[in-house]
Parts: sequence; C-alpha cells; structure tokens
Amino acid sequence: MFKEILLPLDFEHQELYPQVVASALRLCHPQGRIHLLYVNPSRVHHAAAPFYSKELLEKQDKAITAQLHDFMQTHIPASHQGRLEVRHGVVYDTILARAKKLAVNLIVMPASRPGAETYLLGSNSSRVVRHADCAVLVVR
Repeated sequence: MFKEILLPLDFEHQELYPQVVASALRLCHPQGRIHLLYVNPSRVHHAAAPFYSKELLEKQDKAITAQLHDFMQTHIPASHQGRLEVRHGVVYDTILARAKKLAVNLIVMPASRPGAETYLLGSNSSRVVRHADCAVLVVR
C-alpha cells in the first residue's frame, strides 16, 4: 500500500482514466493521499510560445485547475484527496520534480499510443519509469 500517490493527467488519454484511478485507489493506503498534476508544456515545445500572453496562460491555468478540481471531486474519495497542481515545463522533468517534492511513493500514469517521435525520443511515461525514485505504474 502506498501513502502518497501522484497522478499526472494530460486530458488527452481520458479513455484510460477509469483504469488509472481504479489502480491508484486499489494501491492507496487507508490513510493515503492521491495528488493530481497537470504539466503544461506550451512554453517549452511550441514555436509560438513567445507569443503566449501572460493573461492567456493564466486563463488556461484556471480552466485546467477547474478540470482537475472536478476530476478530484468526482473520482477521488474525500479521505484520499491530496494536492492538485498545474505546472509549466518539460512534462517528464516536472513530474519527477513534483514526485520528489511531495515525497511520492507511487506514480500512476496513462500510457500514450506510440508514434514515430516516441520511438526516436521516448515517451514521457518511459522517461518517468527510467528516472523516478519511486515505483511507477503505467496503465495501458
């Protein structure tokens, strides 16, 4: 059983969310907490990043925070609700940094479908698996 679990969500693989949540809840200690994290890579990977206004990013963050809050209220029992955070940066680096900061014992994340770029660079989940200081469960 794990006391601190991190669920990095990206809202692109929502079809896997029921399995991700069920896995996290099954592995959660009775006094454990489940934390939600969304990493916004828009400033990092997009050529248009310099043109994103501060207001646009704040609006995005508020909308995503609301989505995370709704997700937490709907899917995570109150006794297991932890923090929810929206961060900006490189996805896998941010997941690893937050896991360390929150002293997470387990990261549960959805797998993405492999594409050509995944075979060349590696997916976020494969990088998290390779570099995490805690257990990682990738749900496919």
